[in-house]
This record gives sequence, C-alpha cells and structure tokens, in this order.
Amino acid sequence: MNQKMFKRNELVRVKSFDKIVQTLDDDSCLDGLPFMPEMIEYCGKVFHILVKVEKTCVDNPTMFMAEFRNNDVYFLNDLRCSGLYHDGCQRACRLFWKESWLEPVSELAENEESDSESITKEVLINRLKTKLSDEKYFCQSTQLKEATVPLTAKEKIIKLFTDIKIGTYNWVEAIKLLVNPLLRKLVNKIRNLHPAGVLTRTPEEILNLQPEETVEVRTYDEILSTLDKRGKNKGLAFEPDMKFFCGKQFKVRNRLERMILEKNGKMIEVKNSVILEGVTCECYFAFGGCPRKEFQYWREIWLKRVI
Repeated sequence: MNQKMFKRNELVRVKSFDKIVQTLDDDSCLDGLPFMPEMIEYCGKVFHILVKVEKTCVDNPTMFMAEFRNNDVYFLNDLRCSGLYHDGCQRACRLFWKESWLEPVSELAENEESDSESITKEVLINRLKTKLSDEKYFCQSTQLKEATVPLTAKEKIIKLFTDIKIGTYNWVEAIKLLVNPLLRKLVNKIRNLHPAGVLTRTPEEILNLQPEETVEVRTYDEILSTLDKRGKNKGLAFEPDMKFFCGKQFKVRNRLERMILEKNGKMIEVKNSVILEGVTCECYFAFGGCPRKEFQYWREIWLKRVI
C-alpha cells in the first residue's frame, strides 16, 4: 500500500530485503515490476529521490511511452543495474523503485546500518527471478511492458505539466519536449533526418578502449562514412540525438560486450563498443520527454583516443 508521494531530493531509505519480499508476487514483482537481485545491495541504505518517474519509454516490441501501474515509481540518485545476476549484462539501466520499497528517513538516521549483508547468495538466486527460459532473461527492462500502461498524446501533455510541477523539467525544457518532436516529424515527411550512409558493408576499428580513458567523438561526417543505408555500423544504429555529442570529449565508462535486449529479453554479444560516462539518451525527439536516460552505445570506430 502506498504511503505518500516522495519529493525530489528527499532522503529515503530502501527497506530491508525481508520487508520488500513481502510486497512481491511469485514472479518477484510488484504491479508487474521486478525487484532484481542487483538491487539487494542497496537495502537499508539511504539515498535522495532523484525524480518521480511520471512516464517512461518502453521498447517492446516497438517504442512507446507509458505510465507505471499505480504511478508510484522513483529513481534514486543515479543507481544503475550492475548486471551481476543477469550474466554480466552491461547496459547499466537505471533502477526503478516502487514507493512500497522505500521509507522516509531523517538526516539523523542517515547512517543506520544496512541489513543487506545478511542476505545470502542462495536467497538471491532462489527468491528472485532472473530468467524466463534458457534464452530469455527477466529484468525490469524486459518486463516494462507488463509493468506499465501506454499513454495517449493528451496524457503525455498532462504528464509534462506534472513533470514541471515536481521539478523534472523547467518550462523551457518542457516547451522543447513538445515542439521539437512535432517539428522533427513535420520535417521528416519532407526529408529523412535519420543518419544514414551509403555503404553495403561497414568497416570496424579495434581500439580496445578501457574505462577512464578519454576519447573524442568523431565529426558527424566521419561517422556517416562508417554507416550503411539504414544508419547502422555492423548492426548498431547511430541514433539522431547522438549527433549532439560529435566533436566533444568524454571518459569511457565501461566496455560493452554483452547486453540484454529489451524487446525480446535475449542476450547479444557486442564487439568493439563502449559506453561513455554521462552520455545518455536525452529524449530530444520523444513527445513529452522521458527521464530514463539510457546510455548510448558507441562503436570504437566513431571515437578517437585523446592522448
């Protein structure tokens, strides 16, 4: 049962694992949203509310915008999934937290010890579901469709006003999230704006980049020269909003060698690719916006080392 609506920057404690288990069904879900074993390390610890998730993009089987059932989900700080119990998935998705898994906390109680250390690995594996079958994984990302309800265009606009009220976006950002997608859709009818090259067979480059290395994103024209007619390099798309990062420098966050696909729950192997620190999808072209901030995926051929 919901307790209250937490406010942005409010201190909250993740409840003990024992308490959270009591909220879960036989599939280790609450309202269709899984509590994953990667989340147990945060039990009993204190964090700030980053934002209330009024809506989220869902890619299953195609992309749409949706609201969580009961509309009671939050992001805490920038906590992300380690993939430790999902065979090392490296997508590093933001973790969704149901209100029933959180409790208010005063600053005086901020340092209270966590009880998560008492949770054994056996409990993690036996209690929390991580797979649907040998090929299909079970996580918050793959179950988003079951945990949410699609939004109409009118509902997205209403949600955007709520986002302004609770501080997710300011007025300027909100207007851009309404106008930019409409303008792009209009212009796209005249001229295809999606990045696309001319190649039928795309090249690759092996830089073997490592975490903490500094790289510079190549120019847009240089990247176009590596893409096929679908805007992909070896099957990985260069998305339209990635153009904004061209010419800028970033640190490598981690290598991307394996990831679970949201649309089908299957693990795929990825070659010569990395995730860059702080480089996330900003949903410039999603009507009404989305706070999910999924990391962008970068082929090494789109980058160059900064010595």
